[in-house]
Amino acid sequence: MWEYLVGVINEPVRTLREVAEKRLWKESLLLIIAITLVGGAVSVVSLKMNPPAASSPPSDPTLAHFFSTFYSPAVFFPFMLVSSIFSWFIAGAIYYGFSRLFKGQGSLPGMLASLGFAETPALVSAPLTALALLLGPAWIFVSYVPGFVAWIWVLVLDVLAIRESQRLDTGQAIGVLLTTVAALFALFIIIIVLVAVIAAIAAIATGSAHS
Repeated sequence: MWEYLVGVINEPVRTLREVAEKRLWKESLLLIIAITLVGGAVSVVSLKMNPPAASSPPSDPTLAHFFSTFYSPAVFFPFMLVSSIFSWFIAGAIYYGFSRLFKGQGSLPGMLASLGFAETPALVSAPLTALALLLGPAWIFVSYVPGFVAWIWVLVLDVLAIRESQRLDTGQAIGVLLTTVAALFALFIIIIVLVAVIAAIAAIATGSAHS
């Protein structure tokens, strides 16, 4: 698998096409797990240096206990693993589904394979972020730079992953990505509106009951 990791950096187009054609989704899953563990370790270091609970009032022990429990390795790492694997699969399924609108001809395993390997830059950014954090508070803002660069890099690789795995051109691959973002944004707005409506109805019902 090492050659594919190097290939994503040196020859991303050929590598993402190859992992899609070979349907290396299991290797992709292992990579997602590895990236999550490395990123989780960096997050734990960051949270140890800047604990969220430290900013909450001492008179709020419930909130402090919640943060202390949630960010403990026994809870945080399983949560991150489940979230990452779920996000990887759902994103791959949505990209695959929307690629049909653009006459995509790839497979779902191929989509998952290329999408997972597109996350390779995170393996590079995580150690750099950890190093910046370990250098002290003066480097706290510098620690955000590797993650931001990796995010842009992964975004570009995601477009290539969609293009190569689904046999689309670049414009169509960008269309799939933008359609997915628009659909998820619309879903988010719908959920917010529904929650607001339900809350309003509940408030009106409660007021009526007290009157």
